[in-house]
Amino acid sequence: MEHEDQQVEQVKKFIKDYGPWVVAGLVIGLGAMFGWRSYQGAQAADAQNRTQAYQTTLQQLQQVETLSEANFADDVLAELAGSEQGALTRLQLASKAVAEQNLEAASDLLQKAYTETEHGELKSLISLRLARIEIARNNFDAANTALQQVVSESFAAMKAEVQGDLYFAQGQTEQARAAYEEAVALASEGVNPFLQMKLDNLAAN
Repeated sequence: MEHEDQQVEQVKKFIKDYGPWVVAGLVIGLGAMFGWRSYQGAQAADAQNRTQAYQTTLQQLQQVETLSEANFADDVLAELAGSEQGALTRLQLASKAVAEQNLEAASDLLQKAYTETEHGELKSLISLRLARIEIARNNFDAANTALQQVVSESFAAMKAEVQGDLYFAQGQTEQARAAYEEAVALASEGVNPFLQMKLDNLAAN
């Protein structure tokens, strides 16, 4: 989870630093049209408001442990619907749901988060976490579908590891070993000790 959390922090930093200007940048070609200055200001203000709402909610979420304590986020999610900030908020809420073993809620939150973002790395991160949750729920087809949505190269090693987890959960130990070995080969920052434990466990059986 450590590498995933680093990816989340990178995305959150991007949103914080550049979020207010993303929408304005998409419509830069309208610069010659009448009313551009007013339009630009309104769009930048909307993006900035969403970013501020997300930052405030994130701070509040850090003060609670479970999803049941985070009902205050519902109104914010309505405001952030369809945005990167909305997807990130749902990602944080899914972590709270997992903490209280509410895997169904976590799955629902992550599926909604996936549809709210166009950010490739964030989509891959969401899908990776969704795959892990579906494995825990024994929803192996759903887990496999989620894994197929992990397309970012920066998550290749973790994707292979979770693929190994999926094989292992289904009793396919040889395929699991091959997937774990692939994860080791793809790891760019050293082997995750938990991954090594999985390989050692397979070797002992």
